[in-house]
Amino acid sequence: MLGMNAVDSVIDLIGNTPLVRLGKLAEGAGAEVYAKLEYLNPTGSIKDRVALKTIEGAEEDGSLKPGYTIVEASTGNTGTSLSLVGALKGYRVVIYETTPGKMGAEKRKLMSNYGAEVRDLTQEDLKALSSEVSLPGRRMCLKLERESPGIWWTRQFSNPHNVEAQNWTGREILEQLGGRVDGYAAAIGTGGTLMGVAEVLKEANPATRVVCIQPSGSGRRLAPGVPYPRSEVDGGIISEMLERPGLIDEVVEVGDDDAVEMAHRLWRTEGLFCGISGGANVLVALSLARELGEGRRVVTVLPDSGDRYMTEERFVT
Repeated sequence: MLGMNAVDSVIDLIGNTPLVRLGKLAEGAGAEVYAKLEYLNPTGSIKDRVALKTIEGAEEDGSLKPGYTIVEASTGNTGTSLSLVGALKGYRVVIYETTPGKMGAEKRKLMSNYGAEVRDLTQEDLKALSSEVSLPGRRMCLKLERESPGIWWTRQFSNPHNVEAQNWTGREILEQLGGRVDGYAAAIGTGGTLMGVAEVLKEANPATRVVCIQPSGSGRRLAPGVPYPRSEVDGGIISEMLERPGLIDEVVEVGDDDAVEMAHRLWRTEGLFCGISGGANVLVALSLARELGEGRRVVTVLPDSGDRYMTEERFVT
């Protein structure tokens, strides 16, 4: 049995996650379907890559200095990853919920356990942010960065290091599959995972079909080539990704019930204890496999672990 070399820090264990070919779930699907087990990163999510690359990128360019406080708005995964990486690098980390009431109890506890301060947005906070209350967590981070010295806002929604972190994921996938991938499906999120992996796969094979997955409950519909509004708190990676010719081939929607059902099937049939977005990703990857047919390869990612959805099971990106 092969062993693993000793490392100096848990940070050194980020990335290099396994890729698993689906068995029973993919029988009769046509193309082979592979899942990248990103929930095996140290905090249990793909966002560990993002936290590491964004923090180290800011240290290198001087925007993040010793003694600074890292702030971010998060539904949980990025906040948890920043909590770990930030703590190990000696920074204070403050996480705001992106939208009041949308952060799960498990994720809140995880961040606190790593040492981050997790803050709710009070009615006073919302009033201070003026009448524009969309994405209030991001607006609070922007306000703090403008008004308080020593604050660094990660800006995961627009930070180019987010995409670079997932270029890393894409290169791993290509290496693990011998350089050939015919289809890729992933949930939208901030756009980082979808765009970062797609860039690498499309460069290797421009014919690779890339499918973007959007929760059916999203208020704004996405479409390749259709402009997505940009602002200081919105747009960013998603805007760039949708506007880039030939990067995204299709956008499909998946509802909560279907995503949850597939996540449960992955647990029980394949032994892959992923979160709900992983269920949505595999559901669409299987559909893409049927479309592409025999002799092709489809890949997706399982972004986080199912243990953070015990209280509430919803497809949120």
